[in-house]
Amino acid sequence: MTTTMNKAEMKNFVENAIANGATVKNFAKFARVQAEQATEETPIVTILQDGTKETTNTAMPGDWIVTNPGGEQYVVPSAKFPKKYEPAPELGDGWFKPTGGVQRFLETDEDLVFICSWGEEQTIKAGGFINVSCLDDIYGIARQEFFDTYKECDENGNFIS
Repeated sequence: MTTTMNKAEMKNFVENAIANGATVKNFAKFARVQAEQATEETPIVTILQDGTKETTNTAMPGDWIVTNPGGEQYVVPSAKFPKKYEPAPELGDGWFKPTGGVQRFLETDEDLVFICSWGEEQTIKAGGFINVSCLDDIYGIARQEFFDTYKECDENGNFIS
């Protein structure tokens, strides 16, 4: 049975992993996404391609509901969305391309359950990735969804083949 770590415990887990030599790599999002602004309070359940429930969140009016290429949905707060995405009109209405730049990720070698930055429980299986770019905003991305949307890059955001 896996114990759910609270935010402080998860931060400590990540800091210890890094201090003990865990590899942190740079990645940037490359995938185009579809997104729409919520007009009312809308619960979003993030379901992975394999059918696993990863987490839940609630989009408030003005927040963005983002759908990745594999169908995974998640919430991006209205203040963060323009920092992460810009319109991709060449793809049509509702399509966006990432602008978030370089992010730092740690691959996990164990199943983890923790309270993520939006206050809900998140489950990440071994082989998934933990965003450690900001230790006050830790969240995970399942392995398949990660490689469908991110590529390894250098510190300047240039993709590494």
